[in-house]
Amino acid sequence: MQRSTIACGRWRLAFLCLVISSLPTASWADTVYALSNNDGRVIRYDSTNPAGSVVTLSSSGAIVSAAGMAIGPDGNLYIGESGNFSTVAPAIKRLNLTNNSLSTVYSFSTFNVFPGALVFKGNDLLVGRNPFFGDTGPVVKLSNATGGSVSLSDYTTGGSLASSPGLAFGPDGSLYVSDQTYSFEMSEASGPVLRFDASGQYVGEVVADGVATGLSGPTGLGIRGTTLYTASIMNGAVLKTNLLDDSTTSFGTTGVPFGASPLALLADGGLIVGSAGGAGDIYRFNSVGLLVETYNSGLGTIGGLVAVPVPEPASIVTAMIGAAGAMLCLRRRVGSRS
Repeated sequence: MQRSTIACGRWRLAFLCLVISSLPTASWADTVYALSNNDGRVIRYDSTNPAGSVVTLSSSGAIVSAAGMAIGPDGNLYIGESGNFSTVAPAIKRLNLTNNSLSTVYSFSTFNVFPGALVFKGNDLLVGRNPFFGDTGPVVKLSNATGGSVSLSDYTTGGSLASSPGLAFGPDGSLYVSDQTYSFEMSEASGPVLRFDASGQYVGEVVADGVATGLSGPTGLGIRGTTLYTASIMNGAVLKTNLLDDSTTSFGTTGVPFGASPLALLADGGLIVGSAGGAGDIYRFNSVGLLVETYNSGLGTIGGLVAVPVPEPASIVTAMIGAAGAMLCLRRRVGSRS
């Protein structure tokens, strides 16, 4: 038995060395879904090769004034449609990623909610309001949005919201909301980021509006661990806030007004933000806030971004090596008994 074990170790070591020596340097990747506010198109691409991997999932015209996107626990994309105030009512659409079919989950037929941001809490979908439609009021909840009987109710209470184009859940279940006020006369956005507890009750302000924090119109939000990332639409910046003490500092900047609107976190510790200025640009930052790529998607104003991690190639190969090594050992042990 001891001789067999030693032989197994040698075989496995040799096999590992052979495979590892032939491996390319591995890198984290994400599947990115991007939404056009202009014409409702949805595209998919690989974060490591944007221009060379684009696939159109939903063609233009299918969604009117698209804003807000989230991936559900069922693996499908949920998309906010703000409509046109008259013939097309605001709605939540579902894009089935198996066959790319589009269906309506819920229609706000009374024109009382114009979606601006989406986030899931289990099977329930929280819907933030769109500042560009002057939509004020609480964040609402669509219960059982992924299937069954869908019902609408208010989720947040207190903390009067001018709108809510950014939503993110913290590690303790707290909800963070971009409370954006948009002035159509001045074409300016302002407002703070607010915190609500796990039951939706208002707690207080987390990031103040103004020069002290660098926040000028909070929009997309993302949370990694205890760090909150906020897209500041007017100055194109991204801020980071330590949720342990609510201290806010600069993370990175696009350098372009309206350059940072929807936001999505990447598996490598970086993030992407989409332009609201109509240029179609999607900016990628690394984990320390350095702008490393600007991808012109051709989508015009970016209405939503979702990033889904892809397993690292090295991780897959390591799992395969482990399985192969175990099989080698088993074969040798079985052979030694016969």
